[in-house]
Amino acid sequence: MRLLVYILEDDDPEKCSARKLVRFGMLERINRVPYYTMLLDPYSNIPLYKGDSGNSITVLDCSWANAPNVFSRVKVKKRRRLPLLLAANPVNYAKLARLSSVEALSAACYILGYEELASKLLNKFKWGHTFMELNGELLKEYRDADSIYEIARIEEEYFKIKSEYLL
Repeated sequence: MRLLVYILEDDDPEKCSARKLVRFGMLERINRVPYYTMLLDPYSNIPLYKGDSGNSITVLDCSWANAPNVFSRVKVKKRRRLPLLLAANPVNYAKLARLSSVEALSAACYILGYEELASKLLNKFKWGHTFMELNGELLKEYRDADSIYEIARIEEEYFKIKSEYLL
């Protein structure tokens, strides 16, 4: 699985988890988002689940303040939001769905069945183990879910949030 990042450089470079993964050779920095990649898009209505396939996952590394505008301009065939998870990064600790790039990539890899890769990504950060401590059981349930409807049911069960897929 190719892991790609488009970095907009509007965050503090010292806190940028994507830059660190690029330095370690675990993430490929790109200058243009490929049309046939799976984009992790927090504004998509469709949650990621194990049935999603592809040869690459792309994250956009940008400020949360600029994210709505940035994501709306990118043209790709497949957009998926991550199922609801709690952030463990120092900037957004315990905030719902405010994940860093490494958290998003790690969660996507785990859900798609690449648990070892997910762990390797998180191990590059002092707080990486905290992400699994906060979300480990939930990630296992998401990984084992057979449809987006089951993902929605799990989200509702854990977070008491109604999903359009359960209406």
